[in-house]
Amino acid sequence: MYKPAKISTYKDLIVYQKAKLLTIDIIKYFSKYNLSKSKEFLFGQLFRAVSSIAANIAEGFGRNYSGSFRQFVGIARGSAFETEYWLEIMLDLKDFDSKTVDNFIERNNEICKMLTGLMKNTKGGQS
Repeated sequence: MYKPAKISTYKDLIVYQKAKLLTIDIIKYFSKYNLSKSKEFLFGQLFRAVSSIAANIAEGFGRNYSGSFRQFVGIARGSAFETEYWLEIMLDLKDFDSKTVDNFIERNNEICKMLTGLMKNTKGGQS
């Protein structure tokens, strides 16, 4: 019989790990470019959105109250949707490698699905 591993910290959550890695990869990729002022603004928006995903998972877990955790997972999910929007803008500008940006979008979509599942499975409970 399958028994899920005990989650003792937000760092044990695969969705947190994936969101953190996506943040790092996006920062590394876009910081290679000498961006114009308008693209710097877009990157700033993208960075704030993508970095909020893992940050909200961590904050919600740290509140040590199941209702807060579920609420913050919902906020993280909203940030993931915002991330997709900014990545689509970057893709539409056609100034960046479309395969790389598409990969970021695919990874972000997987995170969105995982957050949705986490919200459904949390049902007000953190463990």
